Amino acid sequence: MSYKYPIIRPNVGIEELREIEQVFKSGWLTQGPYVERFERHIAEYVKAKYAVAVSSCTAALYLSLKTFLRKGDKVIVPDFTFPATANAVIELGAKPVLVDVDYDCCLDLNELERTLRSHRDVKALILVHPFGHAVNVKLYKQTILDLNLDIPIIEDAATALGSIYNGEFAGNMGNVGCFSFHPRKLVTTGEGGMVVLNDDELYEKIRILRNHGRDKLGVFVNNSLNFKMSDIQAAMGLVQLNKLEKTIEERRRLAEVYHKLLRDVLPNFHPLREKSGCRSTYQSYIVRLPWEYGKHQNFIINRLKAYGIETQIGTYALHMEPAFKDCIVSSSLSMSERLRKITLTLPLYEGLEEGDIEYIVHSLETICKSLEV
Repeated sequence: MSYKYPIIRPNVGIEELREIEQVFKSGWLTQGPYVERFERHIAEYVKAKYAVAVSSCTAALYLSLKTFLRKGDKVIVPDFTFPATANAVIELGAKPVLVDVDYDCCLDLNELERTLRSHRDVKALILVHPFGHAVNVKLYKQTILDLNLDIPIIEDAATALGSIYNGEFAGNMGNVGCFSFHPRKLVTTGEGGMVVLNDDELYEKIRILRNHGRDKLGVFVNNSLNFKMSDIQAAMGLVQLNKLEKTIEERRRLAEVYHKLLRDVLPNFHPLREKSGCRSTYQSYIVRLPWEYGKHQNFIINRLKAYGIETQIGTYALHMEPAFKDCIVSSSLSMSERLRKITLTLPLYEGLEEGDIEYIVHSLETICKSLEV
């Protein structure tokens, strides 16, 4: 279906085409000089020492975890996340331990502490920065330290390139950070991902694992697969990265328009907002419905289609999906389940005007007023 107001509209055009043309002229299409430039620019942007370009954020998570895990190891995963977060763990033969989140969609610190006390053999923690909002990684580090544990933190920052928490960039607060360049992200290469980190040894391991386990001398020292990014993708990414700050500024401005309208028109509907002293990119504009509207989530999404408005759920509660029935469950996961039922993603992209946002919010108001709750 073609929507008048899609959730996101990638901001790509002639600049990207011109840069891709230069790649074609060079005769070097696979991983090459453009990938190296893209890696360097991403690392500089988030103030990391290294960056490794890969084929997707899922690949970034997989390769990062592969440096830490053995088959059967336990990894803490927030239950409220896209399935790729846990799939990367499962595909390595490790076991996700699903932990609940709080109302702001972040891993619940109290639940984390309780889980670590009962599963002291956990080997890694994945933290998800939800919807372009950075989490305070220091709090999770402190919880781990207080329990006298030494557990690496892998940041799933798929949606959070450019997000900042108290002066630190998402993706560069833990041991390893993973970004996505999917078309619904603020920087897109069509498909693609990036690992950022500061550890020399880990950097070399991930670089080797990215390319069939082959080291700089051409010796196959590990078993792995091909996770490389092409120069075509990297050329596109470099142009996109140059637009990023302007894109973030515009999305934050549009988010404020949404905030004000929702406060005036639907005051019981709570958008996910950036915290004081932080910068959110609003990769997705998420609104939490009042609980009584949760049973009508699918109806609201389908009715908005008639208005030409694309919406979708925020993301998934993994324990509710059949694919994750064998994961270790640490608690009732009640908040994750609740958020699965009450979150909506509303359209947000450059080119959206204030009148468009008014139309979207008032359409949502009309539909919700017609419901029996």
